[in-house]
Formats: sequence, C-alpha cells, structure tokens
Amino acid sequence: MKIKTIFTIILLTFLTKVQCQDLANFKVDFKLSLDKTFNEKKLDDLFLKYPHLLTPQSDITQLTSSLKGQTITNFPLNNFKTDPLYIDNIDKLLNSKNSFQRLFSYLVIGASNDLTREEQLLKSLKTEKGKGNLVWCGMALLNLKTKHTTEMFDFLVENENFGDAHMLPLFFKLDKNNLQETAYKRYNSENVKAKILAIQILSQTGKNAETEKIVLDAVKNWDMGIKGYAIYTVRELQMGNLLETFKPLLDNDKVRKIALQALANSPTKSDDEYLKSLTTQKDSISDDLLGCFFESKNVENLKFWLELLKTKKVSDDYYFSVSKNKLIYSDELLPYVQSALKECKNEKVIGELVRALQNRNDAESTNILIGFLKHKDSSVRYWSAVALQGNKNQKVIDLLPDLINDEEYRTVALVNLFIENNINNQQSTFEKIYKNSSEDQDWERSSIEYLTNFPLEKHKELFKKILKNDQSDFSIRYDAALGLGRLKDSTSVDLLIKVCEETRKESDLNSREYLRALAMLKGEKAKKEIKTFLNSDEQVVKELASELLEKWN
Repeated sequence: MKIKTIFTIILLTFLTKVQCQDLANFKVDFKLSLDKTFNEKKLDDLFLKYPHLLTPQSDITQLTSSLKGQTITNFPLNNFKTDPLYIDNIDKLLNSKNSFQRLFSYLVIGASNDLTREEQLLKSLKTEKGKGNLVWCGMALLNLKTKHTTEMFDFLVENENFGDAHMLPLFFKLDKNNLQETAYKRYNSENVKAKILAIQILSQTGKNAETEKIVLDAVKNWDMGIKGYAIYTVRELQMGNLLETFKPLLDNDKVRKIALQALANSPTKSDDEYLKSLTTQKDSISDDLLGCFFESKNVENLKFWLELLKTKKVSDDYYFSVSKNKLIYSDELLPYVQSALKECKNEKVIGELVRALQNRNDAESTNILIGFLKHKDSSVRYWSAVALQGNKNQKVIDLLPDLINDEEYRTVALVNLFIENNINNQQSTFEKIYKNSSEDQDWERSSIEYLTNFPLEKHKELFKKILKNDQSDFSIRYDAALGLGRLKDSTSVDLLIKVCEETRKESDLNSREYLRALAMLKGEKAKKEIKTFLNSDEQVVKELASELLEKWN
C-alpha cells in the first residue's frame, strides 16, 4: 500500500463526507483486525473511518479537523493503551506475519503514546520490507518523540522524499541536543542526502563554535549544487564574519540569492556595510538584493529596505509578502512604513505594503489609508479598505457612501466596512450593483451579503429565488437564508428545510447556515428539523444544533 495513495484517499473522502467514529466503535474494529483475514481493503477502511484517531500527526488530518472546527490531540488513543483489549493483543498485531496487521499496530502504538514498544519499533525499521509499513513504523517513532535520532536520521535518508516530506517536520521536533549530535556524526557522509539533512538539522539546533566551523567548512568546500543548503543554515543561525567566504559567491547565480540573505542576517558590521554598498552602484536595484533586506531578521535592515523603496527604482516584477516578516508590523517600524507608503511610486509595492497598516487606528495611518481609497490602482484601493476594517474613525464612515456610489473607486472590500459600521441605508445602491453583476461574481456575492445583513421586505422574493437555484454560489445561498431569517419570514420555512435536506446529503457541515436561519424563524417545523441534527456524525454540527435549541425561547 502506497503512502501517497492513503493520503489522497483521506483527502478525497473529506471533500465528500468524512465519517467520524467514537472510541467504542474503534474498539469493535480493533477486535476485527485480529482476524487472520485482515487485508489491505480492511486497513484502508480503517484509515478512512478513523483519521483523527490513527493519523493525528498527518497534515491532512489536521487540516480536515481544523476546517470542521475540531480539536485534535497528539495521542487520541492514549487511554486505549491501558485497556485489556490493547494490552492483550497489540503484540499479536505487532509480531504478526500479516503485513497489514503490523502496519495497523504501528498506527495504534503511535497514537496511544506507548513508549514501551519503542525498541520493537526500532527493530521493525530494520526488518520491514514494504514501503508503507516502513513509513508508518517511522511515523510512530517520530510521534513518540524517540530519542534515537541517529537511527531515525538513517531511516529518513533512505525512505523520505525530501521534495514531498511528511516525516521531516516531525523529525525536527525531536530533542535538539540529540539531533545536533546526530548531525555532527553524519555531515561528512558520502551520501548526499545525508549531508544535506545533517546541515539542515544544524539550522534548527542553535549556534556554537563547533556548529559554525562545520557549516562554514561546508560553504567553502561542498559542491555548488548543494552548497546552498549550508548557506541556508548560515542564514538561519545569523552567523557573522562572512565577507571573505561569501563575497565570491555573489557572482554565482545558483547561490547568489541565499548568500545575500545570509549576509543580511549577519551581525557583523563589515558584512552589513559591504551589503549596503552594493545598493549604491545603480539607480535601480535588483530583486534579490532588495529582497535580502526585507527578509532579514535585523530590524535595521527592514528600515533600510523601506528607505530603498522610496529612493530606488524597483522592477515591475519585484514581489514580496508582508506576512512573511512579522517585524514589519512592529511599532518601531510604523513611522518608516508610513513614510515609504507616502513617497513610494510603485503601485505593486504600495498594494502589498499597505497591508502592514492593518489594525492601525492612529491618525497618520488612517489618513494614509483614506487617501488610498481613491488611488488609481484597484489593488491599492482594495487592500486599503481591508486594512481599515475595525477602524471606527468617523472620517472613514462618512466617506463610504460616496465611494460605493462611485463606479471608479468602489471595491468589494468596502462592503465589510459598511456592515461592521452598521450603515444600513444603501440598499438601493447594492440592488443596482447586484442587478449589473451578472459577470462579476465578487460583486454579486458582496451585494447580496450587504442586502441580507440589512434586508427589506421587498427582498424576500430575491432571497427565495437564490435559494431555489441550486446553481447559485453556496455562500450567496447561505446569505440568502440568513436574510430570510432576519426578516422572520415564516413562509420560507419549508424552502429552508428542503435546501437543508438537500445539502446534508453530501455533508451535515453544509447545512449549518440553514440551521441558523431556521432558528431565527422559530416554529415547530423549524425546531423539528434542527433536532434531526442532534445525532449528526459531525461534532461541530451536533453542538450547533444543541446550542440553537437551548436558546430557542
């Protein structure tokens, strides 16, 4: 059984309907797994039924649980390991000649935090032949936070695909001291994958004299094809005194970008001065040179980057993401961000940098954002409106009606400002926008969002029409349902129930907004429908139904 196949099956199943079973049901299936007829099909079925119990460390399991509003624990079967059913049978599965039973045991041991089986798992790493069994045995050891980092290192070099790594994130979470010692043992390996992994480990385990010597030696002597991995570690550890070694590397396209980034993270004055001197050679500045200052962990380099945005010609292709460097949101950098936004001429840069003012309510930031609401670039207008969310400045509120009524300046991000500021007198404007939005789904969705937040009696038929059209965007249908709920339109109960029943065929998760709308309408029919969700397979839906019924009167 291939690991990628398992992950794909889990993801596809979630997109239709993930069936969550409780521990009692799991025990029943655990008993069935002891039968000698246990095969790949039965094992796959357990993967699909119990991802939250068997693969809590999986990024896909965590994603699906997050989307469903569920909390997942590292060891969901922790209590099961003290159950006689587990105690009496886990070794039978672990030592079985049936490879599918052994694989199942690895899943259960890892999810139950059974440290007493660690040595047996380590032996299995040496005896298992099947790829799937090897991977899940390794995953179990990683989930148990094994101290045997060297054995796990060798296993990962042999079995992990570094380009699509699922186990490495867990490996890097193991004991830092043990990881460091393993890296010291393996960085001189003849195996290229081992060399790369060893040097990557050192980027995570802290800086000391021995580590610095090893990493700089790798930068000087490794083949250019893998030298970048060593330079990455230099960057992450913020090592200094780099100029002599790194200056020649800036002429090599393979490593220039990461070498610049390492220099930008250096605490050494000579490194810093040389790097900044490179920016004085031309009126324009290259993307990689500009980028290294932005990506630096040194706040002074962020200030310098903001100055460069004002004084240098930036290429049209230059890209950065404000969210990638949290320092940009700091109070210390606020005046520099504001200055750059006022003086920078590059619209792409402004459209991204303006996001750094999100949640800023001071007068200067507010005035900058207000000014950008009439910028000629639509992206600048959009992100400025987004950044103003939560800002209760009266200037902003007073401007909104004029902006939404001006086709040249309106942007969908304004709608949230209308809603959060309770500006409830623009129905005629949004009716017109909706009428003319047939080829613009963003405006169709946003205009309906406004109208359903501030609905009028005349909108009932529009909302019903949307609900009856199963081709409508799902979020628009959700809003239409809530609009009918806010209007207390008791005549729409049957329609809401019908839509609710249709959408739950795929997943109860799809029915949550319809349940909220029914709860607004009250009545026995609505109450009866909500009660049918009290036994939902989806915990978050079950809890919602219970909450709505508790607040019924």
